Amino acid sequence: MNDNGVPTFIWMKEGWNALLDNFHRILPAVLAFQLLAVMPSLLIWKSFENRWYAMPWEVLVAAPLAVGMNLFFVSLIREGRADYGELFRGFTILPQAVAVSFLYGLIVTGGLIMLVVPGVVWGLAFVFAQYSVLDKRTGIKGSFRYSSLITFGFKERLLPVALLWLTLEMLTPSIVSPVGSILRMRLALDLKPWVITAFALKTLVFLPWLNMVMADAYVSLVKHHERERRAPGESEKQPAPLPL
Repeated sequence: MNDNGVPTFIWMKEGWNALLDNFHRILPAVLAFQLLAVMPSLLIWKSFENRWYAMPWEVLVAAPLAVGMNLFFVSLIREGRADYGELFRGFTILPQAVAVSFLYGLIVTGGLIMLVVPGVVWGLAFVFAQYSVLDKRTGIKGSFRYSSLITFGFKERLLPVALLWLTLEMLTPSIVSPVGSILRMRLALDLKPWVITAFALKTLVFLPWLNMVMADAYVSLVKHHERERRAPGESEKQPAPLPL
């Protein structure tokens, strides 16, 4: 990758091609994630009529599985194949996977509450912390630093992907939605046929595509960062400032 970076539409195109080539591998992984991470959380939520009862499952099970899913998509991009066992690799670094996932959400949410711009900038700077924590075993603090290093100068390339992801989440109807106060948030179901169809397309096609796009971006930026480190005179360069 040169200083101009890889155009975002190339990541999107390569991600789509990778999705089509590997859909027979991706579909079982996505269904397994929904079955193991999402469904139990919803059942607990519905049973107790309170979102807080589902939080332990979301933190201790869903978060490590999400980190493992990131590695699954990265392996498909990097090697053209992936082991389904990678879905569970997040449990091998359970404290780090949970901490990085929680801190990333906290940083982005805090930035958006203060001002929209800091939330966007921090979200893009640290977006790959949940990738490197398992792929590079960078630890908690190191994962955020590594993500900020590889995204330095490339956040504008990632912004369209982030906006597309946000638009998809906002416009696609969900079969489940929270109702009530934050202290007693109940679960409401909407099982209209068109809602189920839209939700299925989002879950089984569009979100896996965006995950492949982000995995492709991560692999590209890691390669770029490693080439820059090996470049002549790199030892004389000053470390790039953190894009905060």
